[in-house]
Amino acid sequence: MKKLVLLLLAGFILFSAGCANKMPADIAYTTSVAGEDIVITFNEGTKSDGTITTENGIYSFSYSADGTLSIEYPNGYTYSERDENGAILVSWPYPETAEELGYIDGFSLAWSISAAIDGSKTGYRKSVPVIVSLVIIIFGIGLVYSPRSAWWFGGGWRYKDVEASDFSLTLYRLIGGIIVFAGIVSFFV
Repeated sequence: MKKLVLLLLAGFILFSAGCANKMPADIAYTTSVAGEDIVITFNEGTKSDGTITTENGIYSFSYSADGTLSIEYPNGYTYSERDENGAILVSWPYPETAEELGYIDGFSLAWSISAAIDGSKTGYRKSVPVIVSLVIIIFGIGLVYSPRSAWWFGGGWRYKDVEASDFSLTLYRLIGGIIVFAGIVSFFV
């Protein structure tokens, strides 16, 4: 019966943890670039494409599989850049600069997108990996389910013909319960 309860508890924890890590829809970040307030909005479920809204219009951006960032300006011009072994390769094949057209330069926009991605990592990404949370919970369940083994690994092996006291077994169970709780909390951190 104890094993069934523990397996059901572990299954519930895994199910709950799988549901908790959803990315919100259309996250918007506001910042200032070149004296203009801009709003960077990532499309639902992704950080590889979205829009930038400014006073001068709406820019769209997307990352390709090779890491190239392409920003399409409101007038249809495209700025692209890619990091190639530490060097940033930029493409702007037009005779006028973005500033001459009344737009924000592509490098500043790309930097803002990168800053928004880095600043939003804590918004979606867990700071504790799922596997670490699972290991913590499994370890805690092991302490709760088998405190005698935990006592033996913790130092009981050094002594001959000695049994663990009821107090130490209770203490190991209590510590195991606290560790299971910490593992559950780590799913949501």
